[in-house]
Amino acid sequence: MRCRSVLLFFQLLWEMPTWLTKLFSLSANTVSTVAANEGTLSGLKGDAKMVTEQVNATKLATYAELISAISGITLTKGNLPRTISKNVRHDLTTDGGCKDAVAKKYLENSVAAKREFGFGDNTTPTAVMSVFNDQGITSEAKLAKAVSGEADKSAALILAEKVMGKWSNKKDDNGNVVQGDKWKDGLDDEELAVFFDEMNALQAARNNYHASEAAKAAQEAVEKENDTVNDVVDNF
Repeated sequence: MRCRSVLLFFQLLWEMPTWLTKLFSLSANTVSTVAANEGTLSGLKGDAKMVTEQVNATKLATYAELISAISGITLTKGNLPRTISKNVRHDLTTDGGCKDAVAKKYLENSVAAKREFGFGDNTTPTAVMSVFNDQGITSEAKLAKAVSGEADKSAALILAEKVMGKWSNKKDDNGNVVQGDKWKDGLDDEELAVFFDEMNALQAARNNYHASEAAKAAQEAVEKENDTVNDVVDNF
């Protein structure tokens, strides 16, 4: 009987992390902070530039709070365990005052940031903001790009993918974004034919312009040289 009790005790210890996972929810302080930030966002008015700056700062403050809140959770294949994800999203859409689409974006970007930057146990909101500053992340859009796995893409490649298309993305067992198995078209065949016609016409115009400017610059150089020679001759 005693042996069985000992075994039960160790089984409870083993399963305790699972219980804690199922019970996890955002703290009252975190929910209160998110709700206050959402209230601030909904009431912003005035100069467009100032409003944009405040929106960016307020959203990043929310992300810092959320990332700190989930920093101690072990990710499963790069994501929060399903139960925790549901709990957090529920907290955000109820007492947190977020619309469902907003809560979804907050959650996805926060988890991706934890994965991308390796935020671990007891990461504070201040520490998160420090990483944001180091990475040049000044808005939600820049955060989303930084954690998307496409931060290093050049402007030329991004434009080419919009035209030609690109491979889909998928996540490996560690939650990293890798190349998927499907091709996602950009323009369709008819649009591509029009695109190449337009691009060729623009390229020809560009070449003609630069050739004309080069010829003009060469002519001006010759005229300047002639003027210099004439001045020298006149001085004699």
